Amino acid sequence: MGSNCATCQSCQKKEEVIMSQEEQQSSRQMHEYSQQPNEEDDDNDHLEDKNLDGSSQIVQKYLNLDLKPKKEVAPIQSVPAQIIEIPQAQIVMTNESNQDSKKRKNEMMLRNQEDMHETNISKWENSVRERRPRHIFKSGAYYDGEWIGQSRDGYGIQIWSDGAKYEGDWKNNRANGRGKFWHVDGDFFDGEWKDDKAYGKGVYTHLNGAKYEGDWMDDLQHGFGVEIWADGAKFEGQYQNGKKEGFGKYFWSDGSSYIGNWSENKLFGFGIYTWPDGRKYLGEWANNQMNGRGIYLWKDGRKYEGFYLNDKKHGYGIYIWPDGRKYEGYWNNGKQSGKGRYVLQNGKSQLGLWEDGKRVKWVDQSEQNADISPKDWNQYVYPTLVQ
Repeated sequence: MGSNCATCQSCQKKEEVIMSQEEQQSSRQMHEYSQQPNEEDDDNDHLEDKNLDGSSQIVQKYLNLDLKPKKEVAPIQSVPAQIIEIPQAQIVMTNESNQDSKKRKNEMMLRNQEDMHETNISKWENSVRERRPRHIFKSGAYYDGEWIGQSRDGYGIQIWSDGAKYEGDWKNNRANGRGKFWHVDGDFFDGEWKDDKAYGKGVYTHLNGAKYEGDWMDDLQHGFGVEIWADGAKFEGQYQNGKKEGFGKYFWSDGSSYIGNWSENKLFGFGIYTWPDGRKYLGEWANNQMNGRGIYLWKDGRKYEGFYLNDKKHGYGIYIWPDGRKYEGYWNNGKQSGKGRYVLQNGKSQLGLWEDGKRVKWVDQSEQNADISPKDWNQYVYPTLVQ
């Protein structure tokens, strides 16, 4: 996710702020550091952030992270690799069950419609439930079980000509109550039914071993459920009309995880995403991308807190290096753009102007102490995940 910050270009000596002899060493440091790239992703180091501000409580609350420092980290000198995006194939995979549910929707009802309207059983008019000989429908399906009058009612087994099978409770010629349905491709459903549709609690097992166990309504996942895929990926959370909606936890087979809110099968709202290598993002999402305010933590102790747009830093944000240096300022499409302040480990800082990831100039001394952060920046409170 996101993109690399471009290497800052050196400015001419006459553009630098004139400082006293005591401050000249800090000025030289500021010049050197401001030319270093704003590192993005590096997958081979360790998370050792010394101060995560308010974020440590949030992360520990939901992910039980160990954020304590273990050793001093040397200043970064090399250009880092690009931030790895959330694997889109995995995100798309969350839709497979939804597509399958839509394909299966109303299957039992459609199979049953033709058989319900046959009139060759009109000789049976009894109003008491009774078991009768096997009845073969014109479609080739046959039914063994209980009847009341002309309706299948009670326990019965129906097998269709293509091999599909239902075994369970019937009411008024429809699957109602507890029952099992075998699909022709080997998939299997065991659960509750209402008028030929999965309705209530049930377990749907695919031939390849994938499984959903949870609530159903009108043949679609609806309510709380747990879904496990053949590769070991797992989702547990809320569904609405066959789609992930509300709070849910998704664990990918590669070790990635997302704990947070969903909408229409997509990451949407506040949530925490963890990569297999230990990187984490906690913040706002829209359409499977980081959108809004959030905190991004790297393994080597780097941290960014600020705004994102379509997975890229955009708007105001604070980037912190493991050695304590900071960039506090504005971003555009993943690169520093606009006013920004560099802060050294000793607290010395300079305010400058940036464009396309490069420092254009330092601003006048009279503006150095200006507050460039957005209104209410420090009053923001991260949402609480509600299960």
